Amino acid sequence: MRCFLIVFFVYTVSCELCSRDERLNITEGVKFENESIIFEDVEYVKGNWFELEDGTFGCPCIGRTCLWKCCGAGQAYVNRSCTDVDMTEVNPFNPPVYKGAEATSINASAQFFYKYTLSCPKYLVGARNNEFTYIQKNGTLYEIADGLPQWHPPARYCVEMWQDATHIEPILVAGVCYPDDGQQDVDSPALFIAYSIGLMISIPFLLATFLVYAFIPELRNLHGLCLMAYCGGLIIAYSFLSYLKLHFGKIGVDMTGCYIIAFIVYYTFQTSFFWLNIMCIDIWRTFRNVAPTSVAFHPDHHGYRGTSNKRREKKRFALYGLYAWGVPAILTAVTIAMQYSENLPPGVVTPGFGTQRCWFADWMSELVYFFIPVFLLVICNAVLFTITAYRIRAIRQETAILKGAESSRSDKLKKDKQRYGLYLKLFVVMGVNWSVEVISFAVGGSNWYWVLIDLSNIALGIYIFFIFVWKNKVRNLVTKKWQRLRGVRMPETSTGRWMSSSAQTEDTRISHDETGIRLKELR
Repeated sequence: MRCFLIVFFVYTVSCELCSRDERLNITEGVKFENESIIFEDVEYVKGNWFELEDGTFGCPCIGRTCLWKCCGAGQAYVNRSCTDVDMTEVNPFNPPVYKGAEATSINASAQFFYKYTLSCPKYLVGARNNEFTYIQKNGTLYEIADGLPQWHPPARYCVEMWQDATHIEPILVAGVCYPDDGQQDVDSPALFIAYSIGLMISIPFLLATFLVYAFIPELRNLHGLCLMAYCGGLIIAYSFLSYLKLHFGKIGVDMTGCYIIAFIVYYTFQTSFFWLNIMCIDIWRTFRNVAPTSVAFHPDHHGYRGTSNKRREKKRFALYGLYAWGVPAILTAVTIAMQYSENLPPGVVTPGFGTQRCWFADWMSELVYFFIPVFLLVICNAVLFTITAYRIRAIRQETAILKGAESSRSDKLKKDKQRYGLYLKLFVVMGVNWSVEVISFAVGGSNWYWVLIDLSNIALGIYIFFIFVWKNKVRNLVTKKWQRLRGVRMPETSTGRWMSSSAQTEDTRISHDETGIRLKELR
């Protein structure tokens, strides 16, 4: 049995003389008595062709130098898609041949045997100003990207003419296969699909959090609006990012809309980080100038203060939005400008969207344009939380002295501490995880090494749902809202009326220009 398996293995290997990309179906060719086959004016002598169950296949690259064309014959990349064209650069296809980086007089159509549609996942090289590709006489590709030279063997790249709004005159680009080792581990398709599924699982939880705070009036205060804006950015970012993960291997060369998706993901992720920064700023403002002796509880003025507070909160939310949506818009505009800038000095880092993937070209460009703003926000949030924690400790010590006389002060402090705790949990999950992401990019290695951090980022929507929605107070409000929609009449009790009027939010807000407390509690 063992001998049979060895013989079968050797027979199988000997039958397939060349790889799937290198073979050509010559079943329709003419076979002669000397066992050579003529197909499309090319002779395949005995030993250069083999038979399988699905036909006869020739190996044109045995004894010849093959050059792969990314699109079919008579086609070129037009706006990132293979399109039939009538241009002299394609009909006939005759790209320049080099010796190193020096041009030669070699005719490519006579030197190479053209093959079409290389099947490996590829990234694009040559569309940016700091990228250059040189086809060598022996069929290898000499690539220079960001000043770094690389050599690619035949059957590991394809070339094609490229034309888009930026390049009116066609240019030669190359689609380079991802390396089989190292990079494939990092960009494992199975891992990317798992990430996409995780993101899609997280999206409904984010959407549920957004809808709960949107449709329950008691929750649509400043805190609720900020949380809705934060979740809204993550919903859009996760949706498009999930789409990109599922299209692993197709991006960079043959995916339309790559730039648009990349810029949307970039902007929405940045807005989520800036809204988290807004939450940190807001809780810091709450405790900034609070002194226990300045806190008093005045329920008689609740109606007047409620109307005044709503106007103040709307105005503050508008200012917050100008910051949390405006600054990311500026960062996105700068990124877009650098993406399409031409004639940049050597060494300038550009985003490189759409080259190796529908995201940044490498970790350096991602660090410069994405992680540096994120890391600065994480540091800012950590400082604000530390200062706020110190203020809470100081206020608690001072309040303990007065606790017996005025218990409402300690109740107020307790509720503000609860909101601080919620924001702190969110910051720890999002801030610390993304800080580790920066470290992982610097250290490098397979994504499998950092899978726990990636999973915690993916599960962020579930975490947000459970800390902001899955609580007795919020669930009670959801139940009441549902019963009202169904026409179920709630019992009218004095306690119920007090709960209805005062259950506007879990957090209690204090502003330095107020002399009283604004108590809004969820029951």
